[in-house]
Amino acid sequence: MATVEAVRATGTKSASPWWDRRLRDRHLAVIVALVAMPLVWMGYGTDIDVVNVLRSAAGIREGDYFPSRTPGVPVFEGLAALFDPVGGHFLLNLLTAGAAGAAVVGIARLVRMWHHDNGDLVALAVFASPMTIIAATSLADFVWALVFFVWGAIAHLEGRSPQAGVLFALSIGCRLSSGFLLVAFLVADGWDPAHRRRSIRTGLLAAPLGALLFVPSWLAYDRTFAFLENQEGYRSFTNNLGRFLYKNYAGSGLVLIATLLLALPALWASLPRWRTDPMLRFAVLGFAGSEALYFVMPWKLAHLLPALICLFLWIGASARNTRVYLWVLIAAVAVNGVVSLRLLAPDASDEATSGSWSPAVGWGLLLNDVRCRLDFMDETPARYEKAAWACTLEPLRGPTTDPESLDPGA
Repeated sequence: MATVEAVRATGTKSASPWWDRRLRDRHLAVIVALVAMPLVWMGYGTDIDVVNVLRSAAGIREGDYFPSRTPGVPVFEGLAALFDPVGGHFLLNLLTAGAAGAAVVGIARLVRMWHHDNGDLVALAVFASPMTIIAATSLADFVWALVFFVWGAIAHLEGRSPQAGVLFALSIGCRLSSGFLLVAFLVADGWDPAHRRRSIRTGLLAAPLGALLFVPSWLAYDRTFAFLENQEGYRSFTNNLGRFLYKNYAGSGLVLIATLLLALPALWASLPRWRTDPMLRFAVLGFAGSEALYFVMPWKLAHLLPALICLFLWIGASARNTRVYLWVLIAAVAVNGVVSLRLLAPDASDEATSGSWSPAVGWGLLLNDVRCRLDFMDETPARYEKAAWACTLEPLRGPTTDPESLDPGA
């Protein structure tokens, strides 16, 4: 009691608990750097498209472009063409890690611009995902699409439609699927009549610029739209549903799923504020659109990143936006990078047609990916591409007996 009275007498407040202390933008950038720096040295990474991206980058330098895969990722392929000869995998990974830091800072700023609290922890939860960390430290386009999108959104909300349109177009040029997020964002912002005009301006600039970036792909496919086709599209409702559900589970993990279940009542209760909360509108539309796209094409786990980001923004727009819950959420996201519980194994490797119950505890997504990168980092990507990809998928399906038969959509 004497201590309390002394504090009152002096007017001094006791220090707030650590979980209540806001992380500034520079703190977020430092966290990203500390996590990423040990990983950027470990080769180009385990993504199945590394060799194709490097081949496309080499073609760009020679003036003969062909997409690394349909429909192409021309902005990212151009970055690889520019910087790979200068610094190889280290420079490319370092630049991607820098883009991840900028994206995390941008997400925190977006939450603040939408007048919600705890943007620092919402952004940190996004980075804590092993899918984010892996993409942020290897030759992959996901983070580049994200950073252009986030800062395009910031420019748009600040009333700088020309800059926003260019940044959104660059995001589309890194991943065509960014167009789905762009539509969700512009609809969410334009829902308010006062913002409708700026949303139209930004959209009218971003759409044609984004389309122009794919003209080289159109030319590479003999001036046809065959560059928009893919070999691993929709298979069947049951097959896609099975892959969709299992990969959502694998990308999240049991701990995160249990943590998210606690937020379900708050997420549902937030929906009546649809008309007044643009962040809520974007989060719901972006989450629904991203998951719908993933149902049609349930490929890599990293393709779930837009859905994860939107889900966390939805939490930030709900009553679950408390610092204690968000710290628990961050820990739950990170657990899946450390330890995993595999539930199923394919009956035939890489076919993704049927599987059997085969529960096993193993390395999480991030630690397993690091293990794989250490195994293959001293080899050229052309030598290890399929084996490394099979290795990094082991937390989902166990060891693959024949990596050379790999099906990227499995």
